[in-house]
Amino acid sequence: MEGRRYERVSEAVRLELTELIANELEDPRLAGVEVTDVQVAPDMRKVAISVHIPAQGAAADEILEVLKTTKGFLRHELAVRLDLFHTPDLYFNSALNLGTRERVNKILKRIKRGRPRD
Repeated sequence: MEGRRYERVSEAVRLELTELIANELEDPRLAGVEVTDVQVAPDMRKVAISVHIPAQGAAADEILEVLKTTKGFLRHELAVRLDLFHTPDLYFNSALNLGTRERVNKILKRIKRGRPRD
């Protein structure tokens, strides 16, 4: 039963952050940034947020810095929009891009079948 609560909270946080980043933050550098995964800590005081950043390299680091500087605003908006006892602290990190994720999944499937190489 407790696991369902974490799932509900993480999905609510993901949806709200997706909307906030797309609509409320007016920084053009954040165009195309998507929230891919949200992991809530067991005590619900911390949230690890994985974002997909279309740019690579220095631009990706710059976008993560922009998200870290807007963390206070995003946390305040989450407190207003979600009815949680404690508003969790937000930690942003870059998710693997979709091409890399597919490649990793393909390699893992090959290893599982016993054929690690082509």
